[in-house]
Amino acid sequence: MSETSDISCQCECGQTQLSLAKPPMIRFHCHCTICQSFYNKAYSDVTVMWASNVTLNKVDKVEYSRPGLLLKRGACSECQQPILAYMTLFPGVRLAFVPGNRYDDQGVLPKASAHIFFHRSQHTLDDGVAQYKGFIKSELVISWLILKSAVLQLMGKKA
Repeated sequence: MSETSDISCQCECGQTQLSLAKPPMIRFHCHCTICQSFYNKAYSDVTVMWASNVTLNKVDKVEYSRPGLLLKRGACSECQQPILAYMTLFPGVRLAFVPGNRYDDQGVLPKASAHIFFHRSQHTLDDGVAQYKGFIKSELVISWLILKSAVLQLMGKKA
């Protein structure tokens, strides 16, 4: 994964575009029923970065909803495909989540770190990525992976 700037992402119809100042910190696959419904897939393939590293080109083209407690999920108003989600950790500290399939250059994506909420999986997977079952375990694992990656990035090191 390269440390390039101005990484391009876009929805399926191209009406909603993002520019990322840095590559994502981590990538994971979520099998929760909310993601299955929102992404209309067996699981979501999501990347995480600081929200301050994301520039959305047309703010009015994204419609946000809040299924679940923490994530404010956004989809393109034209093609209805997920494009960007935000999570506020505390005031002034926000994370952004971008689906892996929205990157124009798939080479900037890190290797997936985990399958979370795997007890909701619709398929058997043997891709070598750690699988975590149960709500508490899944939440703790993804929180730890995000925190670890954020600290390493702040220190200028790779995960």
